[in-house]
Amino acid sequence: MSEKRKLNHSLLVRLDDDLYGRITEQARRQDVTANSLVRRTMADTLSYPLPPKQTVKAFAPPKPEYIKELYRLRESTAELCGALVQYAIKSRQDGHTVAHAEAEKLIPDVRDAVRNLDRLRKKLEGK
Repeated sequence: MSEKRKLNHSLLVRLDDDLYGRITEQARRQDVTANSLVRRTMADTLSYPLPPKQTVKAFAPPKPEYIKELYRLRESTAELCGALVQYAIKSRQDGHTVAHAEAEKLIPDVRDAVRNLDRLRKKLEGK
């Protein structure tokens, strides 16, 4: 069961830049999220036992080779889109209306796939 379903309440706590920086740095050193670190610190302070799986590991950045493969997939998908456009043009010129219509229907989906791959890459790179 996800942590969100187990934990029903939340608190909004405002922090200055220095304290926020210390918390996030300590969380990074312990390889947990800042929320998990604060939750564990509060529980320790209040002598409240947390269940063992109450600590969430921090997001680990993807390996560089995965990013390279994502770039390759994006480029292949973009090339497919270009080829599909060329096919649509040629099929229209040759009078193949059914083939042209089918190709035209597919182009937006392939373009969306390229955009989605770009968004994923940016997220994985932290941009």
